[in-house]
Amino acid sequence: MVKDVQNNLNRKRIYFLFFLFIAAFILIVYKLISIQYVYASRYKSFAEYQHTDHLVVNAKRGKILDRNGIELSTSLMEKTVYANPKFVISPEREAEALSEILDLNVDSIREKLENKDLGFVYIKRQISSETAALISQLNLPGIYIQNENKRYYPQNDLASSIIGFTGIDNNGLNGMELQYEKILRGVDGKYIIEKDVYGNIIPGSKNNYIAPVDGGDITLTIDSQIQYILQKKLEEVTENYNALSAVGVVMNPENGEIYAMSGYPSFDLNHYQDYDMSLYKNQGISFTYEPGSTFKIVNIASSIDNGCIGIGQTFNLSPSIRVGDKIIKEAFRTYSVNYTTGEIIKYSSNIGAVTAALAMGKEIFYESIKEFGFGNVTPGIDLPGEEAGIFYNYKNWSASTIGTLAIGQGISVTPLQLLRATCAVANGGYLVTPFLTKEIILTNEKIDLPAAQEKIRIISSETAEAVKEMMLACVEDGTGKRAQVEGVKVCGKTGTAQKVNKNGLGYSEGRIITSFLGFAPYEDPNVAVIIVVDEPHGPEDEVFGGTVAAPIFSDILSFSLTRLRIEQQKEETS
Repeated sequence: MVKDVQNNLNRKRIYFLFFLFIAAFILIVYKLISIQYVYASRYKSFAEYQHTDHLVVNAKRGKILDRNGIELSTSLMEKTVYANPKFVISPEREAEALSEILDLNVDSIREKLENKDLGFVYIKRQISSETAALISQLNLPGIYIQNENKRYYPQNDLASSIIGFTGIDNNGLNGMELQYEKILRGVDGKYIIEKDVYGNIIPGSKNNYIAPVDGGDITLTIDSQIQYILQKKLEEVTENYNALSAVGVVMNPENGEIYAMSGYPSFDLNHYQDYDMSLYKNQGISFTYEPGSTFKIVNIASSIDNGCIGIGQTFNLSPSIRVGDKIIKEAFRTYSVNYTTGEIIKYSSNIGAVTAALAMGKEIFYESIKEFGFGNVTPGIDLPGEEAGIFYNYKNWSASTIGTLAIGQGISVTPLQLLRATCAVANGGYLVTPFLTKEIILTNEKIDLPAAQEKIRIISSETAEAVKEMMLACVEDGTGKRAQVEGVKVCGKTGTAQKVNKNGLGYSEGRIITSFLGFAPYEDPNVAVIIVVDEPHGPEDEVFGGTVAAPIFSDILSFSLTRLRIEQQKEETS
């Protein structure tokens, strides 16, 4: 009986072991089938991941050039040290070795090397070739050196707020570097290599290479020499008059090409991190201010073109006039005079300007100002960061607004907006679109830029010619005499504007903005310039648009005319 029970128990044990063996066998077979067929691709990918390294081959970022091919922005090859923690054998030892050479915190490096979940981690970027060589000599498992492009700006601060800059990853962060990021950046390539458990390349292994596509080059309309002179003169006037800042723009009034544009203070593109971020803005399109008397050009041109005043009309002008709740006065004159329309510009008469605006009325004056491009960003301009300025609809004007607008108060503009409006006088009555990009060239093709926007006629050629003559008289025998250029007939207009008080109420007596704008030569203008100086200081009778900004205008205009004439002669003989 006992023996039967024992046999039965043994039999059950045998059956249990048999079924256990069968189950284990089935499980093993299932696993084999899963590995070989069901999850084959997954395990294959994991194995490849463990024993392959994907090295990024950086595309070379395209260059930014001036109109004559001078490099403004280019790329240099630097070395970068990185790690694949999977192949690092001794994080502690390797971290100590790297720390000594790279002057980095050893704990920070060790933490990176101990993270086996990562297949790629930067240790230090953009190191010298000598430093990279020292690391290579150590032959540390899992530590590698690769080439990397670093942006370099050969001209340092030249046109810095136009060009912009890139971050450490070579991506555009500002200016043209940002505007044309997709074209300049190119497409990175890839180098896939097989490695053993120690991170060494397996001899005879198959390595795949996908070539990078380098970025395209951007040619600007900027002339480096004109840009340089503009920047030096802006620095000079700012320092001489202890001003807050100065801004200037030089452009072609016929087609809108910008030859130079800058503000002072500026910054060095190679060390942009060392400067206040406010300097990154392009002051030519972002600095907004009340234009003062330079706005009288828009006022007088609009009033003539709408038939509200005559070109040769004479006005009896008192030294002051009431408009709504405000009394507007002449800057110096304390007696009545008879001025022609041209003399209103020539002598910068406030009362004459108000008279011209009142002759138009609110609605006509408002629509005319809008036609000149104020109150909106410039359509089509190829530079980020432009301000629209402030200009309210006439339905929201007070009774005195038309009077203050007539003399350039109660509206804020950018230097480029005002210069663009003035160019309509220079070119016979057309509003042009300013632009900075002359050409885009990719590796195998040239990109045709969008055709220049059609010129928009905003005043008649007769009106433009009449106002041009008035601006000529302003320089030859009016408030703008210091803007004269020897041997050249120059047209221009002065501006001296009080700044709004910091509390927003009324205007300051001691804080002013001086400016001068104009173009030349009178017969066939091909250069237009604006200079704006913010809060210059000096003797009270020496700080005006005609004394502070006009001489700088003259220097820049003179150089630009000579420079462009020389370049044109080169083109004609080549």
